[in-house]
Amino acid sequence: MRAGQDEMKMQNEVVCDRRHAFETRDFYLACFLRCAGYALLDLRSEGTRRVFVFQDRPNRRDDVMAYYGEAGNVRALAYAAAIKDMKALLHNA
Repeated sequence: MRAGQDEMKMQNEVVCDRRHAFETRDFYLACFLRCAGYALLDLRSEGTRRVFVFQDRPNRRDDVMAYYGEAGNVRALAYAAAIKDMKALLHNA
């Protein structure tokens, strides 16, 4: 019975986390958010596309606008590594 309770608790935590989640289909934005310290909660399919689900933050809108406005600042090597890691995740998930 204990294992069933633990599984239910984990499912409830995921549901709780998704209430405070941000989703994007933009691969390079997802890589930027990883470099900016956002926790990747899930990668799910939506038809033939993939959706990256991140733990949301109060300043997320500012971070996204900085990315699209070319004002975002992450380390170049970390961004390149995130691209490589996220591509591997896409192809192996």
